[in-house]
Amino acid sequence: MDNELEADYKLFCRDLYKRTWKQEFLVEVQNKTTAASKQAARLAAQRKAIDKVLVESLLKYSPEVPESEIWNEIGMVHKVNVAELSDFGIEEDKQAEVISRCLSAHQSWIKSSGHSFERYISNTQNDDLQKNEIRFVLQSELTKMIKENALTNTPEDIEGLSSWGKDFDLYAVQSVHGDTHVFGCIQSKTSIRDRVGRDVTFSHNAMEGLFWSVAVTLDGDFLNMPEFIHMVNGGGSYGKNGWHGMYAMSGIKNQNGRIYKVDDSLELFVEHSIEAAKQFIRDRRQLNEKWKAD
Repeated sequence: MDNELEADYKLFCRDLYKRTWKQEFLVEVQNKTTAASKQAARLAAQRKAIDKVLVESLLKYSPEVPESEIWNEIGMVHKVNVAELSDFGIEEDKQAEVISRCLSAHQSWIKSSGHSFERYISNTQNDDLQKNEIRFVLQSELTKMIKENALTNTPEDIEGLSSWGKDFDLYAVQSVHGDTHVFGCIQSKTSIRDRVGRDVTFSHNAMEGLFWSVAVTLDGDFLNMPEFIHMVNGGGSYGKNGWHGMYAMSGIKNQNGRIYKVDDSLELFVEHSIEAAKQFIRDRRQLNEKWKAD
């Protein structure tokens, strides 16, 4: 694609979006007096602008311009409109660059904050953990242990742990008379909203493999909603529980089935990990999806 064509379709998308949005907003906002109704009018105008730009830009520029590039450009124009950057005195030709930087910064925060929370859990200090020789190791450390044949889990276990890759963020490991084995799979989430629909499937895999499968979240606000309560405990459209336990540091006040409130020491999480480790050794067959810590 030459530079002239690229500049032309970008200008077309930007101008048509802005023009359509203004026209539709004036129609939608008529007789609207409350802040909520004006916001609804704004959203309706945005949807109409996106629809119109998508159809007309595809008719005008496809296949010379790939559909994905047209879609990405519409997305950028939309984000600039929603952010209302002109209100902050940002020049129009700089607005897309500002949005890109903000999105990059947001993605960086999601990745960095998630890794920091994983390290927080892996660095949990507790006398009972030490007495039972239990550690919470990062996924990278588990990979190293597998490569070095440092685990005494069965070949079937090792195959499962190897194939799950990044399905889990941490693993619960115990050493008994010098022999080290994985007994638990842990998902750590700064917010329960993040990819939870995928994570519940991964958790089912671990429980079917007779591993202790749990999640720890920094912000459990969504765990007050029926859908997520059912996802954890079973019920509603969920035929079975999604985890052995879900531990929230904030956002909830009380235990709700398999949903537990924990403080920054993760003391209850530690207690349950010890119970699971003992069950793994005593009779692992009981560590199925129905198993529950006392």
